[in-house]
Amino acid sequence: MITLLGATGYTGRLVARALDRAGLDYRLAGRSPERLARLAETLPAGPDWLVADATRPATLALLCQDSRLLVNCAGPFTDLGEAVVAQAALNGVHYLDTTNELGYVYRVQAYDALARRTGAAVVPACGFEVALADCAAEVLAGEEEGPLAEVSVAYDLHGRGSSFGSRRSAVRALATSWLSYRDGRWVHAIPCREARRIELPEGQRPALSFPSSEIVTVPNHLAVRQVTTWLTVSWHALFWAPILVPAFAWLARGSMGRLVEALITQVLAPPEVGLRSEAPFTVQVQTRRGDETRRLTLAGKGVYDLTAEIVAYAAAQLIRAGYDRAGVLAPAAALHPQALLDHAGAHWGVAVRIAEG
Repeated sequence: MITLLGATGYTGRLVARALDRAGLDYRLAGRSPERLARLAETLPAGPDWLVADATRPATLALLCQDSRLLVNCAGPFTDLGEAVVAQAALNGVHYLDTTNELGYVYRVQAYDALARRTGAAVVPACGFEVALADCAAEVLAGEEEGPLAEVSVAYDLHGRGSSFGSRRSAVRALATSWLSYRDGRWVHAIPCREARRIELPEGQRPALSFPSSEIVTVPNHLAVRQVTTWLTVSWHALFWAPILVPAFAWLARGSMGRLVEALITQVLAPPEVGLRSEAPFTVQVQTRRGDETRRLTLAGKGVYDLTAEIVAYAAAQLIRAGYDRAGVLAPAAALHPQALLDHAGAHWGVAVRIAEG
């Protein structure tokens, strides 16, 4: 049995439908019995549901009863995720979530020893952001000896609009994810302070450093000296973003962050379905070892829909008979990286291209 927490949120509903299409045995969980019942009625499998609230830890034990895997879509994970991870690790239940909140993913590493003892595979950051790039880095690294000098990940995203959950997570990530990986260790870094020009298939794009969770996941399975993550921006953003984004990140650490979270849930409501489903994306991962550079580019569309498909794919792998990986795992360590990329190309319309030079 798979238990899906946060099932009635935007991403949660997409994940529920993806689990249903995959023919997996699942149940829904969330705070509102009325919303859970309505969602269950729309799903062909007619799944069971239970009430659990990540803000009330006493209700979380129910999530692990009769469950092999707990999928968590209830954010912001910085505030709500650790209690859910702790329950899964303590009970020996596999866990995965859809976050890209770097500070949270870094803290989750503390549950590795407990998860290994109980046999739980804990896989944070297993959505569109992180899972594809993390697996691509493993594929590019290959089996050659010697550490990589750098793994660089660049996201080129198009389309406007985001779910309320994504907005809240972005605010919390900026407030708590002041982290980078340099010279083989994690160090303090201010978001969006660095700029770089990224060579994409469509041409050169300006990009700013941003706190993506590959900074934690990639060093957990690869020997690498430096991991950098980038988000493409407009040319004029190069002038104001390195000043205003760090200032906002600093303000978000205090009461201002809570105020922004409250405001973004009151205005510009996202659509019920189809959010950015036609918006294209490119994810480019580059590795450098000595004089050798390798680059893998993934291009497709529909980042929210793709997250749901990745979660359903990963869920099927974690619950299969004989799965024996345990501990806090990067997506590339929990799954078979090349198989995931092959599946993305064959079933999700993602174009995968490798270049060397």
